[in-house]
Amino acid sequence: MTHYVRSVGRAFALAGLALVSWLDVLAELLAFGLLCTGLIFFYAPALLWARRRSAKTRELVARWCGIEVGSPYRPEPPEPEPERDGWYRDGNQLYKRAWWLRWMRRFHWATDDPATRRELGWQLVNPLVALVLPVAAVLCGPRALRWYGQWTRRWLGPRADGGPEIGVKRRVLRWVGGRCESLGHQMGLFVLAVVQLGFTVWPIVLLIGAYPVAAPIVLLSRTVTNTLRREAWNWTGVRIDRPYLPAPSLPVPRPDGLFQVGKQLYEEPWEPVRLARMRWVTRDRATWRDLASGLLNVPVFLVLMIPTVSATFWGFLGLQALWIWRPIAQGANSVWTTDWFTMIGLPSATTTLDALKLTPVALVFMVGGLIPATWLARQQARFARLLLGPTEASRLAQRVERLKETRADASVAQAAELRRIERDLHDGVQARLVAMGMKLGAVEMLIDTEPEAAKKLAAELRAASSETLTELRLLVRGIHPPVLSERGLVDAVRALALDSPLDVEVTGSLAGRLEKPEEACAYFAVSELLGNAAKHGEARTVSITLEHLDGLLRIVVTDDGKGGAEAARGSGIRGIERRLGVFDGRFSLTSPIGGPTKATVEIPCRLDLEQS
Repeated sequence: MTHYVRSVGRAFALAGLALVSWLDVLAELLAFGLLCTGLIFFYAPALLWARRRSAKTRELVARWCGIEVGSPYRPEPPEPEPERDGWYRDGNQLYKRAWWLRWMRRFHWATDDPATRRELGWQLVNPLVALVLPVAAVLCGPRALRWYGQWTRRWLGPRADGGPEIGVKRRVLRWVGGRCESLGHQMGLFVLAVVQLGFTVWPIVLLIGAYPVAAPIVLLSRTVTNTLRREAWNWTGVRIDRPYLPAPSLPVPRPDGLFQVGKQLYEEPWEPVRLARMRWVTRDRATWRDLASGLLNVPVFLVLMIPTVSATFWGFLGLQALWIWRPIAQGANSVWTTDWFTMIGLPSATTTLDALKLTPVALVFMVGGLIPATWLARQQARFARLLLGPTEASRLAQRVERLKETRADASVAQAAELRRIERDLHDGVQARLVAMGMKLGAVEMLIDTEPEAAKKLAAELRAASSETLTELRLLVRGIHPPVLSERGLVDAVRALALDSPLDVEVTGSLAGRLEKPEEACAYFAVSELLGNAAKHGEARTVSITLEHLDGLLRIVVTDDGKGGAEAARGSGIRGIERRLGVFDGRFSLTSPIGGPTKATVEIPCRLDLEQS
């Protein structure tokens, strides 16, 4: 009996702790709103503060429910390390102190972790489940606590990699969890659309003549819109590229030191910069399309969200009313039972038989609301892409600007490559050939007088010629591998996989051959990524996927290493970006602390089907 009473008390304590998580959600939403306005210093602390509540729940579940729940979060990022000159580097930016780098790493560590999104869903749903826990504890005793512990481990525990032989129960739980996440994605896109709508007041700023603050407001609104684009890609898989024209360059002074804008001269560059930024944001069509999107996204997202949200919550509240509040109200002889059912649209259920009749209706509404959640979230993102995606004009302008930026890098890289080849030939092959010529002269002098010594020198010459030939072949392979010319990209990548010390799996095929420069660019990019995975990533297995769709070659290299790779720090990765820049290609890297590392190489190109 004592054990039973203790279980009921613990159930009430866990329910009270669960209700506090709604306050965490409110704090996170407020911090997210500040993040969308540019105040980024509150969001990560709000997430880390909520993790304390989750940690306390895991501790109590382990102590009271007998279910151990491990921490699901990625390892904390390492401390920034200074360079030789004492400065801290982040890409092309230097910092005298490490606090900003440390804060940004913790920000990305907290926000990019998939466990953070699962924890947010748990904070929203867990209080509703915890309200059932005391009633279940009264009915079932300690078994109810064990059920709650398993529920908590499902949400807050580390995710195991489910294999093909996954159980039916786990499949159902995964389906429900995935649809609940999609429901949260719908609500998240709607919240971002509401915040975006709040920034559509900048034309009024222009009308009242407050020109100095108009451009900053537009740029601040672009941060919100870019967040919507990024989350649409992360949540629904619908990619929305940025459509904005390149930013204007800094003004160049005249020979007399003044800055000219039209017929006006300025002594300082601040006013020309402000005017250039003002013209940049107002003449960019993407700015006005963002404005139209802010006005249209909210009603459209709301229409697409109402069916799933209303049906799901109506069904869930109906189940709670039937099996939780109805027995409690009847046990307390309450008079508000009928009013509660009327408020949520259910007929009055005064008996258990009535509840059994209405339960399938509530279940149908709840499941029916979850079924289209993923599809409707994707439709929200696709509608947003209609106005927020780039046009052909903006794509062309971005491509021209990118080619301008990469042209100088390509020239520098090409000159460096030629110097490397010249140095290798001068210091390696040429030196060996000179030594072989001197030995041949010695053989000519010794062949008549000392034939044994001449034979010995001839044998050394044969070995030296073999080594020189091997070195020359390696040099040629570094310029353009023969297997690439003979067999194509896919077979060349498979040859790289065989030579790699890692366990490499190559999937995909190409229906034809690429142009040789693009083929070489892709080959050396994969070679560099494999080398980084073996040398720096401490990986054991690597998967390489190649595909060509809609005029775009896409190569994805994923390894199970320790992660933490940064594109701005590795010279090899910068070399990949320089190579890709020549072909208007793209390189993206995702490498959280603890892994996995995922690198994506994209090259616009056409296939020659006749050479397949």
